[in-house]
Amino acid sequence: MDDKPAIRRRMRMVRDHVADRLVRSVELWTNVSELPEYRNAKRVMAFLGIKGEPDTDALVALIAADGKQLLLPRIERDALVVCDGQGPMLASSFGVPEPTGLALPLDEIDFVIVPGLAFTAAGDRLGYGSGYYDRFLSRISGPNVGVCFREQLVDELPVTERDVRVQQVIVA
Repeated sequence: MDDKPAIRRRMRMVRDHVADRLVRSVELWTNVSELPEYRNAKRVMAFLGIKGEPDTDALVALIAADGKQLLLPRIERDALVVCDGQGPMLASSFGVPEPTGLALPLDEIDFVIVPGLAFTAAGDRLGYGSGYYDRFLSRISGPNVGVCFREQLVDELPVTERDVRVQQVIVA
């Protein structure tokens, strides 16, 4: 159970074969919107879903409809920074759209929505292997939530001292 690359490959296949991804993505964002941490937030850090991840178009629309500010991550010198999500975007070296604006102070984030390949109910997270979110989550103190499809929720994951748990996991 400690072969993270093999687990990543398997969980990508599991995630990529979710047949009703769009419908369940909307369900996922509805579940997130019902959290008190989301309702109380003015600035929500999210992500823009890429191949196989939950579709985030409905999330972006929900954040706007709720009058909240969308914040998005960008990779800068091996660190994840947060920017306003309404400005121009450029594709990163990973092919992920990233905001081009100025990085914001971390204390401006009220709530963080975290992607992942797999999660446990306790909040252990398997990401893509670069550690960006682990380093980021270790630097913030506000509420956060991991999001995934039911198929990505597993009983256990290999963890190290560098891995940072999310506070709760929401599934659809």
